[in-house]
Amino acid sequence: MSYILQTDHLTKTIGGRQIIKDVSLHMKKGEIYGFLGPNGAGKTTVMKMLTNLWKPTTGSIEIFGEALTPASCEVLKRMGSIIEFPCFYEHMTGRENLQLHCEYMGYYTSGADCIGEALELLELTSSADKPVKSYSLGMKERLGIARAFLCGPELLILDEPTNGLDPAGIKKIRTLLKTMCEEKGISIMISSHILSEIESVADTVGVICRGELVKEITMKEIEEMSLAYIELTVQDIRKAAYVLGDICALSNFRILGEDKIRIYDQGAATKELAKALALHDVDVMSIGKKSETLEDYFLKLTGEVQEHV
Repeated sequence: MSYILQTDHLTKTIGGRQIIKDVSLHMKKGEIYGFLGPNGAGKTTVMKMLTNLWKPTTGSIEIFGEALTPASCEVLKRMGSIIEFPCFYEHMTGRENLQLHCEYMGYYTSGADCIGEALELLELTSSADKPVKSYSLGMKERLGIARAFLCGPELLILDEPTNGLDPAGIKKIRTLLKTMCEEKGISIMISSHILSEIESVADTVGVICRGELVKEITMKEIEEMSLAYIELTVQDIRKAAYVLGDICALSNFRILGEDKIRIYDQGAATKELAKALALHDVDVMSIGKKSETLEDYFLKLTGEVQEHV
């Protein structure tokens, strides 16, 4: 399969410390790729390397079928990006900032039309001729998104693009990203530590934790996985774990905190488990079937990485 973007054993070392470790990610053309991880996991560092702001220590990056090198100017012209917080000329208006961006990108055809469309899509038309220094944090974030797709990129790389937005603004950005992908054919990589944000827009999810790519999986695969589980709350967690493992012969369960256990064995039945626990004097405060969300799946993956560090 050909990918619009992929990395091979990407590694970054700074000050003798390896902050990105052997990351190989794969993004298909025409999809929204959700790059998910806790704060400090390495999302921004990877994105800086993808946009040629930082150079990898080892490993390689391929975009549009070409190896990314320090001289890859033409490849970058086909991309739009927001890395960390977008910066502007504060004394200039929003419209002037976008006009300047078109000029240094060499994008002159229908420049006025595309600027007007971008401002309208991001609901900035009424503020377009005001200096950026008067913009709120959310308005600056939206202006950054407008600038990122202003010149018709084939690939958008957006690092936490909904920072500073209220819930209504976040919802509008989600809708806009889906529209850009589905109607304009733009491939989008979006990073976030907010799981619901990724779950609602992404086709594929890459989970990074402590600089390592823990998992790459499509949302369809997550939905098709049998992620139902039985959750029980007990008073004696050690005794309950003993009964589940040694008496009931279950192996796929996870202890959460001091009183909660999740059982992922597909053959387990709540009625039989409750009976076994009662026979061995384990007080069960609650037991029932639940379905695992992307948040549960993410926490399980990142938790496993934390435990083995």
